[in-house]
Amino acid sequence: MKRVLVIRFSSIGDIVLCSPVLRNLKNKFPDLNIDVLTKDSFASIWKNNPFIDRLLVWEDPESKKTWKYENYDLIIDLHNNMRSKRVKWIRWDCPSISFKKENIKKSALVSTKNIRFSASPITKRYDKLLNSIGIPTDDLGLDFYGIEALPETVILPNRFYAITLGASYKTKQVPIEKYVEFLSTQNGDIPFVLLGGKAEIRAAQQIKSKFPDLCIDLCGTLSLGASANVVNRSLVLISGDTGLAHIGAALGKSILWIWGSTTPQLGMMSPQKPNGGDIISMEVKGLNCRPCSKLGYTECPKGHFKCMDHNPTVWLENLEKLTASALA
Repeated sequence: MKRVLVIRFSSIGDIVLCSPVLRNLKNKFPDLNIDVLTKDSFASIWKNNPFIDRLLVWEDPESKKTWKYENYDLIIDLHNNMRSKRVKWIRWDCPSISFKKENIKKSALVSTKNIRFSASPITKRYDKLLNSIGIPTDDLGLDFYGIEALPETVILPNRFYAITLGASYKTKQVPIEKYVEFLSTQNGDIPFVLLGGKAEIRAAQQIKSKFPDLCIDLCGTLSLGASANVVNRSLVLISGDTGLAHIGAALGKSILWIWGSTTPQLGMMSPQKPNGGDIISMEVKGLNCRPCSKLGYTECPKGHFKCMDHNPTVWLENLEKLTASALA
């Protein structure tokens, strides 16, 4: 093969999860030219990736001319939705392969809560897709090359923890009250840096007001790449099921991964980086309403949000384990 088109339009975590595909393609075919087709709002996540030759943007007319008329040997569809199917229909002249979304299994898991319907990890499905055309895959974990410099006004301490406040859905977002309970267990030796977008500014302000000497609030001030910089410098990342958690896994960070309405059995858990930090998953076990969705909801369907009723003392114990490992 001389040139392929890889399609993945969104979103942050999903794009990071498919990063090994590009690496394994280049490992097999060093001279292969890889074009990636994505949406404009997620183009920065692919930034500086050495395995990409051209980044094509769905909304860009010039990019459209490229993917419509370029002589591709193969189209690799890592999104498998209506938009990517449209691309393959337009480019009917090109061979294509698509990964399996396993939506039936995931829907069965949500409906029955029976773990025998657990989905395969998405990274393993990507491996299987490449293996099906004779391309070997490695176990080197995820990649992220989009780290950006911090603003000159941001000065971080030598040691700190990072906390992500946002999430794509409310039921995947750790409630403010839980972070307040958790921070109340701290002795103040190591500060916490709060990360999030403009939507999380008010939540960060509430937390900061309660722990002014313990928290550094950067919500709404950093780009995704700069936030990744903070994650990369942190001792441990504390996060719900968010894009920054996947970026943290790609950077080999120790992560306290806090699950709510979704579960690792839906197949979206990041693999650990070889020789990287540990990842500890925190879940509220024994709920007959979890997982309630493949993606999440804007509000808890039951109204009680018990899936986020975590014990902050257990968080503290696990944070201490991760900290000891990171400092070893």
